[in-house]
Amino acid sequence: RRASLFNMAAAGVPEKQPELAKVFLGYPNHLSNEQMEFYERMYADNFKAIVPSASGELGGLATLDREQWIGLQKAFARGLPDWDYRGKIWRPIDEEEWDEEVIDKKDIRHVHLLTEIRGTHTGDGPNLLKLEGCDYKPTAKVVVWPKEWWRITITQDIPASILELRFIKALDTSGCSTGGYSLVPGCLFSIGKPLPPSAAALQHPFPCFPPLDAVDVQDPNWWQLRLELFKQITDKTAEQKAEIKRLIDRQLAELQQHLDYLNAVEIACGDRPK
Repeated sequence: RRASLFNMAAAGVPEKQPELAKVFLGYPNHLSNEQMEFYERMYADNFKAIVPSASGELGGLATLDREQWIGLQKAFARGLPDWDYRGKIWRPIDEEEWDEEVIDKKDIRHVHLLTEIRGTHTGDGPNLLKLEGCDYKPTAKVVVWPKEWWRITITQDIPASILELRFIKALDTSGCSTGGYSLVPGCLFSIGKPLPPSAAALQHPFPCFPPLDAVDVQDPNWWQLRLELFKQITDKTAEQKAEIKRLIDRQLAELQQHLDYLNAVEIACGDRPK
């Protein structure tokens, strides 16, 4: 972790913008020790994060409270030690264009952020990646999230605090490795552990957004076909599901045998391992 203060100029963040937004974007590797100690305190007690989640309703969004959000950030920082928001603040042409309003008799300001999150899945041992109640061994894969638009809501109290984080949309998925998905769904997709679509998504006949298992977000026919498969599995009995799982396990074992054979051929064609 860098001991110096977060280099805002390098991150493309204007110095006159809210300090809390700078700390948010700098977590964890671009913050000084003092800023790291301040990080958790900058979230209001009634903070909420409206973010993409496999447990979300139709549309894929779920609401996390303060402890859940901070816990998720720590999980990413452990499992992907080089986690970097690679973000900047959107600055409108005129200062008057900043979103300001009053909520619960408090003056607040909405600050819009652009991020291109990236991290390498190398966390092991006590730093093992833990998401959705499961542990994921390091894969050394570089997880590249889409270019995304977020909004944080900051109170104008003294001291100020972050009241809300809201995911707006993915702006560009062309260079990502997450199948077009954000946060947990995107990370698990990228490391080869994609989540199935949510139960709410399966109830919708023609979803207007790709499900969490989509690879090609530009091909609606492909991911609608995948969604139909999950719908059919949902309607199966427990015995039928068990039989499907047995067949899948058998196919996985056969695929592993083929993979071992190909690895042996590859070694025979080149240098043998020492």
